[in-house]
Amino acid sequence: MDIKVSKESTVKELFSEFLNIEGENYQFSIPIYQREYSWREQQWKELFDDLVHSFKKTSMDTDYWGNVIVYKNEQNKEFELVDGQQRIITLLLLIASLDQIEKSNGYLPLKFHNEDINTIWKKISELSYWWQCEQNRRLSEEEKREKKSCSLSKSEKRSFYYRACEYFKQVIQENGIDKTDLLEYLYRTKLSVVVVDDELESNLLFGRLNTRGISLSDVDLIKHKLFYDTARRLPPTGDDEVLKLWKELLQKISMLGISIDLFIKIWWDTHYGIGQEGLYKSFLDTLESSEYLRLLQNWLQCAEEISKWKASDDGNDNKISRNLKWLIKISNSEQVWATIMGLHRVEKSEKVQIIELLTVIEFMRLVVSGRDYSELDKSYLNFGEKMLRESMGDRINTSYISSAVLGLKTVIKDFLPDLDSFTDAFIKLRFHVNGTWETVQQENLLSRYAIYTLNNWLDTTNHGAGVKYRTRDDDEYSIEHIKPKSSASAGEISPEYTIGNLVVLEKQINNDLGDIEVRLKLPDYRKSGYHQMKEFLKKKHRKETTPFRKKLAMEWEIINFDDISIENRGRYLSWCFYGKVEELLKE
Repeated sequence: MDIKVSKESTVKELFSEFLNIEGENYQFSIPIYQREYSWREQQWKELFDDLVHSFKKTSMDTDYWGNVIVYKNEQNKEFELVDGQQRIITLLLLIASLDQIEKSNGYLPLKFHNEDINTIWKKISELSYWWQCEQNRRLSEEEKREKKSCSLSKSEKRSFYYRACEYFKQVIQENGIDKTDLLEYLYRTKLSVVVVDDELESNLLFGRLNTRGISLSDVDLIKHKLFYDTARRLPPTGDDEVLKLWKELLQKISMLGISIDLFIKIWWDTHYGIGQEGLYKSFLDTLESSEYLRLLQNWLQCAEEISKWKASDDGNDNKISRNLKWLIKISNSEQVWATIMGLHRVEKSEKVQIIELLTVIEFMRLVVSGRDYSELDKSYLNFGEKMLRESMGDRINTSYISSAVLGLKTVIKDFLPDLDSFTDAFIKLRFHVNGTWETVQQENLLSRYAIYTLNNWLDTTNHGAGVKYRTRDDDEYSIEHIKPKSSASAGEISPEYTIGNLVVLEKQINNDLGDIEVRLKLPDYRKSGYHQMKEFLKKKHRKETTPFRKKLAMEWEIINFDDISIENRGRYLSWCFYGKVEELLKE
């Protein structure tokens, strides 16, 4: 392997002379196997603070950014960034924020294999040029049109590349730093570059980085192995197939609200298990390179199937879709994904039931905090393993699946909190979109789920047994505070914010209502078609909370809906929710 450490190079030299080799123009590039740009404000701040600290110390001549490792791809005239891409990208974005465009013989010093990112990168670079021009002179009408043509769209401005530029501009202005002086100093700062000439050895070097203090996840290493080993086995365009599958996988996973790292980790653990030596070692020991392409296909198939469940809505029954969406939003358990992945072997009716049970128990798990749920998480993983572990072979049959489903339901039942504990925590849930307390986001989410779900259950009941129904789309709902929020006098602990004061209401009706007394709202309330509102208005619509028979819960005054009424209704809602969960566990 031919490895050489270049002499220290200034930032200015790195993006100019370094990229010109015997008259040939090279560019830095981000390989397709690399993770996306992941630096955020914390890392931007650290880099900027380091730079400014040394910049302000006149005794310090320069700053040092460490080593960058590249693979020299002579065929494509590229230096592929094996390590250091986050620093290189950020340094170039900082330069752009200082109104300077970096080019070597007309070429941008960095390119991406992702064309969408390339487009953003080119626009940022061109805008830097026009910003520089505007400082020196007034632009012509033609130049103004050229500048407008490279403006970023709203979605492109949401990218972290653009946001990094905006961050640096802001902090430079806030600190009153002269842009020209800072740019000159930045150009003098230095890096060392390790150049690797052998592709195979660069792959091995990349793998070794994980043991040398450079933070690379197991999934980063697996991804790199997949791309390079598969590319060597396939025809020249083979890496295109790998890239296509990987992009499709990322797209599907992004729709699921799960990271690629967690998805692969859980999938691998349920299929093969992760030993003490970790995911990457298990991957290397388990599969041959000839199996890599099929592995990607299997990951994509799994992600596609779950995406279909999440999006399914045939007009008759969207219970799978609705509950899966809420489960993904609510659950903090990584292992619940093992159960979700294993459900493709389960019949639809059982799939509906399990997803609903998972959602309600994860809701209760967050409501009643302080319990040890580690065994529940183990049961999620165990179910996934039973459904998916490759070593099971032909033992996966109907009776085996039924046994696994029953085992999962039994464990969920064991973790059902007692009624009193659940009620005490449930009635304290709050909802206020503009609330400022620490747990406001979580409480808003849980309250919304509980109120929507209780109404959906009422809809089902009132359609009658055996009648096909369509649960309501949660997007139809808005949440109404029965007693107006303007009457809240105890700050964030006011009863007006608690779940007993919440009810679903049609959006249009809610929009037309002002922040007025309850008695003045009642004529509009009676226009609602939601069963939960009918339940609030009339005692005859309230169900005996069998087996609890708590008369107190049935009692609240709709005209004088005071704090006691709010608490009573909160208890009633909690008992209704708990009773429904017990019914689900009996089915």
